[in-house]
Order: sequence, then structure tokens, then C-alpha cells
Amino acid sequence: MSKKITVLGATGHIGTAIVHTLLKQGHLVTAVARPSARLDALAQAGATTKAGDAHDAPFLTDALRGADAAFLMIPPNVTSPNVLGFMDQIGEATAQAVRASGLKNAVHLSSIGADEAAGTGPVVGLHRQEARLNAIEGLNVVHLRPAYFMENLLANVGMIQHMGIAGSATKADAAFPMVATKDIAAKAAELLAADKLENHAVQYILGPRNYTLAEATTAIGQAIGRPELPYVAFSYEDAKKGMVGAGLSENQADLYDEMTRNINEGKSMANGPRDAASTTPTTVEEFAQTVFAPAFKAATA
Repeated sequence: MSKKITVLGATGHIGTAIVHTLLKQGHLVTAVARPSARLDALAQAGATTKAGDAHDAPFLTDALRGADAAFLMIPPNVTSPNVLGFMDQIGEATAQAVRASGLKNAVHLSSIGADEAAGTGPVVGLHRQEARLNAIEGLNVVHLRPAYFMENLLANVGMIQHMGIAGSATKADAAFPMVATKDIAAKAAELLAADKLENHAVQYILGPRNYTLAEATTAIGQAIGRPELPYVAFSYEDAKKGMVGAGLSENQADLYDEMTRNINEGKSMANGPRDAASTTPTTVEEFAQTVFAPAFKAATA
């Protein structure tokens, strides 16, 4: 049966894939994001589009009104001087819109580590948003808690080009779950199209297994024809300088630093309950061949 489904953050990796999947299934999809060529492309693919600001509760209310289900997420803002404050503002606007629109079913993009109230960097903002949404009477909400996105590895493209290495402050031997965003989108689309959502449920999405960044770098090196590509673990201080140099705010760099320490110490960001439902198919090797290598080639052309 065809449903009316609203997708917030529709122009990101996950949102775009959700919109296309639901359109193929015959659902009526409203794609919501800032104005962009990517949003225009979703209109051409058959979605109704609404362009506006995620801070704007009346705009979001209008986008959610009449939907059978909605995908909710807080977009990143790596240049904000107060990242958790930014997340609180958008989270509050979203919660207001959910209440005002009378939305009954939602799938919320949260994160591994969102069960913790502190110590997880930007994921603290998602812990707060889970609580906000859980407090809304009449809303059935499922929280998706994906692990580290394989797409984060794309941040190494420039480093490989200019320095011949991949690197970060994460220890070379720290193993943690990694997931392709297309697999997150597939799980979200499946839940949005379902007849019934289990309220206040949590769904972890953990990729096929745990990987180290040294293993991921080996896969990338083989995919781009540089089999000897090394992974270098930086000091926390050098990694923060690099992030700020790349345009991130001091605050965002500090939050990423906190998240990296959590992974290095094997805490919540490195551990999710793995079972058949939380294990997804795309391997780091497949990601390296199908996503990283084409992106690297395009950047190097």
C-alpha cells in the first residue's frame, strides 16, 4: 500500500538513498532540505520537494503535516562554534513540528553511543534528541543507531593525494563497527514503509564486522592502486590542528577528539549489540572499490 512519507535531510547520502528507494516502491515522498541542485534532482525523480531551514518549526510542521511516517534527522554543522547548541535548536524545532503536525510514526537517525549522556562528542546531541522524541505523546518512534560511517573515510582523499598516507587520531589497532550509508538508508526505508513501528525501539546498524582503520586503509590502497598505502595514527593535538586547518570549528574538533578517545578506549562508540538485524552487508572492501576509488579518481583528475 502506498504511503505518504516525509524525508528530512533529503539531500544527504542517507536521505537521497531513502527518497529513491521509497519512490521506486510507489510511495508519495516529500523531500525536505535546503535549496540545492540535489533537491531539484529529487523533484525530477518524482518527489514533492520543500526547500527551507531545519531551524524553522512552522516550515517543518508544514512538511510533516499529513505524512503517514517521516524520517527525522539533525543535519551536521561542522563550522558551528557551539555544535551541541546548534543540535539542540534543530532538535527542539523538529520536536515542536512533530507535535504541531500530529505525526504518528517516525524513524529517527541517531547513532551508536546515543545511550550515553556524555563522553561521545557530537553524539551527545543525539542522546538528547532521542529523549525529546520519546517524550512526545502519540508518536511511535524508532531510533536508528548506526556505527561509524564508511563515508567518513573519504576525508582521507586529500591526505592521500598530498601526503601519501591515510591517518587520524584513532589508533591503528582499534577495531570498531563501520557501516555504509546505503545500508543505513535501506534499513530506514524498510521501517518507514512498514505497517507498524515498535515504539521507542532502538535499531543498531553495524556493518558486516568490526574493522580497524589500518584494515580500511589496506582496502582503500588496493582499490586505488596504491597497495602500500600506510595508515598513520596522529597525536590528538596534531589531529585537532588538522581539523581546524580543514575548516572545522574549535568546538567541533574538540567533540570529534572526545569521540575518537571513546573509540580508542573501546567504549560505547566501538561496541554495539551485533545480531542478524544489526549486521549489514556492505564490506569495507566493497566500499573502497565502489565509492572511495571513484571519488579519489574524480578528485585526482
